[in-house]
Amino acid sequence: MPKKILVAVDMGKLSEQLVDYGHSVASRLDIEVSFLHVLPHPTVWKGFEKWIPEGALKQAKESAEKKIRYYIRKAEEKFPDLPGHEHKIIFAEGNPSEEIIKTAKEGDYNLVILGYRGTSTIEGMIVGSTASNVTRYAHCSVLIFRPGFDVF
Repeated sequence: MPKKILVAVDMGKLSEQLVDYGHSVASRLDIEVSFLHVLPHPTVWKGFEKWIPEGALKQAKESAEKKIRYYIRKAEEKFPDLPGHEHKIIFAEGNPSEEIIKTAKEGDYNLVILGYRGTSTIEGMIVGSTASNVTRYAHCSVLIFRPGFDVF
């Protein structure tokens, strides 16, 4: 049985449902849950620096944290009968697959939950590349979340 769950949240359309699901699983199993959001590495913007406002990365992080906390609050309201949990929010910069795998291993997580595909244009073309890579290379079990099929 898992002892720690890592939920990878990309701030796409499924994010709220994914946070609900991660919260529900962790609460029902009475285990620790952390939510991870991966921000693009600054090298992605190389050559475009003059068009990117100063502090944009910090702003993106603050916005993502605010949204994740909001989703957690809504999940707790949706499942009032479940025990409350402290939720840890983690941020990383870089390639989503690599950062999810690295965070899961370094944090000694037993289960990673992530959506079946991302929402960015590039990820839309390479459907599910993050989910596929994490499933293939993670040291622990990986649960791919699809909306409409709730086990918990």
